[in-house]
Amino acid sequence: MQDKVITLRKIVDGIGCLIIHGFGGNFEEVRYLAEYLKKQGYNVSCPSLKGHTGIKGDLAGVTYSEWINSAEEDLVKLKESSEKVFIVGFSMGGLIGINLCEKYDVEGLVTLNTPIYYWDIKNIVSNVITDFRTKDFQNIKRYMNSSGKFPISALYNFRRLLSITKNKIAKVKCPMLIVQARDDDTVRVTSAKYIFDKINTEKKLNYYDNSGHVILTSPSAKQVSEDVESFIRNLI
Repeated sequence: MQDKVITLRKIVDGIGCLIIHGFGGNFEEVRYLAEYLKKQGYNVSCPSLKGHTGIKGDLAGVTYSEWINSAEEDLVKLKESSEKVFIVGFSMGGLIGINLCEKYDVEGLVTLNTPIYYWDIKNIVSNVITDFRTKDFQNIKRYMNSSGKFPISALYNFRRLLSITKNKIAKVKCPMLIVQARDDDTVRVTSAKYIFDKINTEKKLNYYDNSGHVILTSPSAKQVSEDVESFIRNLI
């Protein structure tokens, strides 16, 4: 068993993974995957996007270009210290990853619940009904908190980022793994198929159940992390 671990670490030695969090989020959204890949021996970097401090006012006036630049700075550093680099983007982080792939050569790209179409009304209604049935109300609280969480300028820049990125998907040249939760209430499940159909390179689409939007904090986190690592390892 020890020999197997040593062999695996030799394989992944010099392999960098840039993991990008989502809109309004932070490292906690991707912590599980980051720590999982670190344990396997990968060189992991998780940039904090500009303005994403958890304070609403800090997002005001920040542009989508600055979000991309935040991730780009870490990517440049990671490429300097790694022989090969992979990008993993959660939600809006996947949009940023697509933009970076247009400018830099990377070995592969993974998108996790990345939006093309957002707010799945069917899943939202289902969650609200479940809240009333269980008397839990966690989903309802989350929806209410989200409604006033972001400055108008930040929402505008998210829409701008989505708009410009849709035209760049077909330009991705590296292999791609697209991950999508079927019960995602923030990103419509059809987003994954849209991305898959636009990609003209080696690609794979994985669906997961009982995962919600923040998939790396869900019961599927372990399986998703294993599948991402398998995708990376098969390319090195």
